[in-house]
Amino acid sequence: MKKTFFILAVFLLIIASGFSFYHSSAVEATSFKTKLEYKGMNLVAPIKELKNTTFDELKAHHINSISLIPYAFVDVENASVHYNNKRQWWGERTEGIRASNQLAHEYKMTVMLKPHLWVNHNFYTGNLDFSTDAEWKKWEANYEKYILDFAQLAQQENIELFCFGTELGNSVAKRPEYWLQLIHKIKKLYTGKLTYAANWDDFDKVPFWDELDYIGIDAYFPLSDATTPAVADLNEAWQQHILKMEKLHTKTSKKILFTEFGYRNSDQAAKEPWKENQSGINNLAQANAYKSLFQTLTQKKWFAGGFAWKWYADAYHKEPKNSIDYTPQEKPALETIKKWYQ
Repeated sequence: MKKTFFILAVFLLIIASGFSFYHSSAVEATSFKTKLEYKGMNLVAPIKELKNTTFDELKAHHINSISLIPYAFVDVENASVHYNNKRQWWGERTEGIRASNQLAHEYKMTVMLKPHLWVNHNFYTGNLDFSTDAEWKKWEANYEKYILDFAQLAQQENIELFCFGTELGNSVAKRPEYWLQLIHKIKKLYTGKLTYAANWDDFDKVPFWDELDYIGIDAYFPLSDATTPAVADLNEAWQQHILKMEKLHTKTSKKILFTEFGYRNSDQAAKEPWKENQSGINNLAQANAYKSLFQTLTQKKWFAGGFAWKWYADAYHKEPKNSIDYTPQEKPALETIKKWYQ
């Protein structure tokens, strides 16, 4: 009898130990979440002024960082770059960037300064090209002045992160020496952290990641053709892109930052997130796409977080009501973001 009780006790102990191990392993597997450095939003520049209410709303949703975007305009025919134009919105010009940064710092937020180029409607900057070396050199001199002016501003205003280029794949591929010398000039002016925003389809071809603090990706990866993609299906679709990012992380030992990521509240929101060609309003598709991104990427220690596209500083995003747009404001996706940013 004693022997029977002893065997039974040992059996129960083994079962209990196995359950304990399984339970703790399962919890560990599902509860790991990397600490995001940047719980960010790309801020659409205010037209005239930036109000405290904008930052009150950002803080209420656990956003700890914003991206400020001083746009410049490219005249392709003259191979020139123009910025700080008085016709531009206040928030895109130097005075607006300075004031916006100061207000962000008052709210204990970090800031990324991210210059963007605008060529013309529906022109992708990654395709920017010139037929002669003289044209390239003229454009590069213009672009360098634009970037160094804002690098100096970033240094003066203690801006924590500077992104010196956005989706300029053809230029980077054809003129790598130009970009290396530009990085060295930036570093002489600016002592904060440095990144570049590569497009999702060419981030592994950028030759200068070793010179920077983060691998920056505008992360509009294609994931699903479904009208309303399921989170589980999106999670599976992410894996091919994650493998590519992990390979680059292993090669460079650099963390990966999503300088942009986002989805419109439309049908097929995750099919080609960089396009604006879907017309059916679909808030669930947008929310599911955000949820999947956070579920998959926050499992990776190399993921530094990123900046969602986009947050309007002005109230005009409310007109017309229920329109399709990237902003998660007043949409279910915002609660998803808030949860994961908490």
